[in-house]
Amino acid sequence: MSTDQVSVALAGVLDALTLVQEQLDALTESGQRIEATHREIVHRLDTIDAGQAAVTDLTPILEMILRRSIDDREIMKTQLGTIATAIGFAHAAANGNRAPLPVAVASDPLLERFILTQPADLASEERALTDWRNAASSITTVELISLLNHQQQPSPTDTSESRVLRYRLAAITRAEIKGRGGEPPGPPSTAVAVDRTASACMIRSHQLAELWRAGESAALYGEPELAGAVDIFDDAERRLGSAAGVDFPPELVSLHSDLATRIEAGDRPSIGDSGPVYSNERAAAVEPGKDR
Repeated sequence: MSTDQVSVALAGVLDALTLVQEQLDALTESGQRIEATHREIVHRLDTIDAGQAAVTDLTPILEMILRRSIDDREIMKTQLGTIATAIGFAHAAANGNRAPLPVAVASDPLLERFILTQPADLASEERALTDWRNAASSITTVELISLLNHQQQPSPTDTSESRVLRYRLAAITRAEIKGRGGEPPGPPSTAVAVDRTASACMIRSHQLAELWRAGESAALYGEPELAGAVDIFDDAERRLGSAAGVDFPPELVSLHSDLATRIEAGDRPSIGDSGPVYSNERAAAVEPGKDR
């Protein structure tokens, strides 16, 4: 990993630590409020005859204190666990271990800046990244910039998994553009779509179904929300023995149509839906002429 890449990773960790400090400040304020509540309880016990002090008068306050204490502890456990994991992976990356962060950690809001600006993973053998590297290298810079704008746009139907994959793919696109001497557009301010209403999700699902029905293209491989459908189709294609240039058997035609229907309905199929475990072995290059 280059010095610049390590710097980006460490910058993300430092940003996360800053946010943790903000959370600690918030917890300090919470602690001060709890102390004030404690003083109020003591004051009541001092000023109200012990024999007449109603338990029901104090119960809501005590329950509130307990809830705040539990919530604060859980927040800190989760956030400190996230930071510890991120620091561990940053240290490993600096020493040559390029394993990606687990989705549960990478999708944490504390690491959002790192996810948006992360360096490209040009060595991973993951199917989605391999196919996109191949596809990105075969299209024009103008097309890449257009696709990057779409890739970086937060999707209302993103899951944690597709959101993390989205910005891993975008990092590859940025690297390809820069490698050609171009200037890629900057990342968005957030990885999460502002509009996640039912209508926004429906529009997005229709767009993805249209892209899927259009067949194999660079845009298809650059779309993280369709990665699972591609895995399913490729797995079925391999098992049925279909080859490039040969008409698809009826089973594949039916599968392609069924996947389109599911995508349009808001489903995001994954390889786990298709039975046999998917193999990462693929041809060295994407075949844009093959129908998908």
